[in-house]
Amino acid sequence: MASLSDLADRVLRGLLALPGVVVSAFDGEVRVPDTLPPGEVEERVRATAVHPEALLALEDDLHHVLHDGRVLAWQHRGRTAFAVGGLNAPPGAKAALLDAYASTCAARGVRRQLVFPVRADELEEARSAGFAPVQVGVEAWVDLPGLTLRGRRFENLRQMRNRARRRGLVVEEAAPAAVEAELSAMHAAWLAAKRPSWRMKLLVGSPAFSRPAGRRYLVARGPGRAEAFVTLLPGAPGTWGVDVMCRWPDAVPGAMELLLAHAVAQLRDEGARALSLGACPMAGVPFDPRRPVLTAIFRLLYGTWLGNRVFGFRNLVRFKDKLAPRWEPVHFAARPGLGAWALYQGCRMWGLY
Repeated sequence: MASLSDLADRVLRGLLALPGVVVSAFDGEVRVPDTLPPGEVEERVRATAVHPEALLALEDDLHHVLHDGRVLAWQHRGRTAFAVGGLNAPPGAKAALLDAYASTCAARGVRRQLVFPVRADELEEARSAGFAPVQVGVEAWVDLPGLTLRGRRFENLRQMRNRARRRGLVVEEAAPAAVEAELSAMHAAWLAAKRPSWRMKLLVGSPAFSRPAGRRYLVARGPGRAEAFVTLLPGAPGTWGVDVMCRWPDAVPGAMELLLAHAVAQLRDEGARALSLGACPMAGVPFDPRRPVLTAIFRLLYGTWLGNRVFGFRNLVRFKDKLAPRWEPVHFAARPGLGAWALYQGCRMWGLY
């Protein structure tokens, strides 16, 4: 039987979704064909990846814009588009890629164009392409050269890692074909057990066992079964990103910490320079006097009991903070304008409600 708090969650999520349902009914559907065959998309994405999340452009049900050999992937709902996978172009070429995205969408009747993430060194090019940005969170980066897990700041990570080791867990790097059936079952159980039942769509990809495209799979295995796994995505040379972090609902405590500790040590020993643990929405957002309402909403969602009850943003920060990362700002950008409605539409497509 559902608890009273579970019922309250469902009611609140239903209320949050209602305005979008109404607008989608008025927007209608827009038919947007893919512009590139899947094989060509993968080849171009892998050749031009700048950010670790670039492989998210290979997820199912996305559309693609090609400009000067570079790809920008996007999803749409009604007349709102959301670009995913980052701006994978060198400095000076990002604005043209965004222009191509906006023009392609507009030509197909998709009148609102959104993009996330936009990093600090990409803001000016986003603005020059007509996108208005606002900081919506921070991204956790672990600098790998010389990294050790000694000292008080890693104490909690070591404790949980050692707890898993005492239960007999070890980490292996697996070929996806060899573990697909086992880990697919784990992934399905993990998604089904999440409360409330949502995940950060367009921010976290699928395990993609049948099309790894350069992903690496680290598995925490105990005496009887695999307990947890993570996928690592390649970015620019020397950089990686954590994407899927999955475990059985009753996994051995410390399995995920064991995996992350192993990942940073292995990548460091291979000569990598940085690992992204991913973005934490609504965290670390300063008050912006130019957008007082928006930034006040962000801070309420992150700082209040209700916001964390519904979305769990603060717990995400606490977990990633175990690796003592540096936190870099990440931004959401919208064209033709940025306001509460553009953010609402973006959050709907993230899967927050």
